[in-house]
Amino acid sequence: MFNIRKATPEDALGISIVNVYTWKTTYTGVLPDEVIDKRIDELLDRAKDKSAEIEKEDNFIVATFDNTIIGFCNYGKSRDEAFLASGEINALYILKGFQHMGLGKKLFDAATMKLSQRGYTSVIINCLQGNPALQFYKHMGGEIVSSRKDEFNGKIITADILYFTI
Repeated sequence: MFNIRKATPEDALGISIVNVYTWKTTYTGVLPDEVIDKRIDELLDRAKDKSAEIEKEDNFIVATFDNTIIGFCNYGKSRDEAFLASGEINALYILKGFQHMGLGKKLFDAATMKLSQRGYTSVIINCLQGNPALQFYKHMGGEIVSSRKDEFNGKIITADILYFTI
């Protein structure tokens, strides 16, 4: 049975495993292998950091199947200076075998509802070029309004910035 709920600190390892696995299946060939491998090597440290963040902030929602985390969404205020009045969905990941079942929409809707309750009327998402989730975000009503470039181990990566009115 699928369930969407607020994350607890005990969910941090499951969230971290989903994050690392989805980076491996989504970003291989898009990001340098060393960047992805480093996330795998740092799994336990990432889980500890996420546990502390969940305890401090109310900013994670998880999707579960039979009480096992299969997806998550992380949200909060925008980190982009051009969109300081917006909320931001920082991460929305679902394990490959559970995609296309409506869970992404449920996580997206839950996060935008939380952001709306915090007073935000718009949300941004950074989506790496080459990420197939771009079509999902467009389907959810996102419009590409800008892009940003980041460097990962000497490779320049471009992300599209999608804007949503909520």
